[in-house]
Amino acid sequence: MGSIITATRKSRARVITQISALAFLNVHLLQLRSVCFPVLNCHSCPLAVFACPIGVLVNFASLRVFPFTTVGILGLVGILGGRLVCGWVCPFGLLQDGLHKIPTKKTSLSPKLAYTKYVLLIGLVFLVPFFWPRLPLTFCHLCPAGTLESAIPWAIMGVSSPWRFSFLLRVAILLALVILAIAVSRSFCRFVCPLGAILSLFNGFSLFRMRSTKHDCTDCDVCARECPVEIHPVHQINSAECVRCLDCTSTGHLALGIR
Repeated sequence: MGSIITATRKSRARVITQISALAFLNVHLLQLRSVCFPVLNCHSCPLAVFACPIGVLVNFASLRVFPFTTVGILGLVGILGGRLVCGWVCPFGLLQDGLHKIPTKKTSLSPKLAYTKYVLLIGLVFLVPFFWPRLPLTFCHLCPAGTLESAIPWAIMGVSSPWRFSFLLRVAILLALVILAIAVSRSFCRFVCPLGAILSLFNGFSLFRMRSTKHDCTDCDVCARECPVEIHPVHQINSAECVRCLDCTSTGHLALGIR
């Protein structure tokens, strides 16, 4: 019972940090868009405070300039906690967590689809803007977070037209990913997000990472059933897909610690 209570408290704490991050990133009282914050939060949003790291990477790739500051920030965050910010800070992660709680039939997808996000990172974040900077097919042109936080608000305010093909395409992608998030837990994080692809490279050697405790694991698979990204936390400890939400720690067999 104690472990269940602890897990519930951690879940509530995570929701609080996610909502707090959403509010902080979009308060409009500060304007620090020359600095990126390592989560998916579109800097074209009318209320955005910081720049989106993916947006910065796309922009610098089109200019064919190396983004030293952004790479440094992402590297520092990755070395410290890997994908910890995906589980505890990212506003789009909060949206997916909420959508998946809608009572409807759930399903699973092949783990091999996780490689899709690396293809999107290389293709739509680096190659397309680098070789075809004027082609409106970068990740930013299709990003569901950008559609929700930027394209739709600007269309509502009459700044842009909601009847352009590019806008309708973005909305269609957003709706498809919303439906997918309802059926498949954290589907965008696992199969699409290029920022998650970058931070996942650090999961295996970051300073803060999952570790086994001294309790004997009984292979009860409770941690696997609790995992929102559908990995087995004990057998796949510090997997690239782990967002370190800490739901698996309810068994007492795993904990977040310093390497």
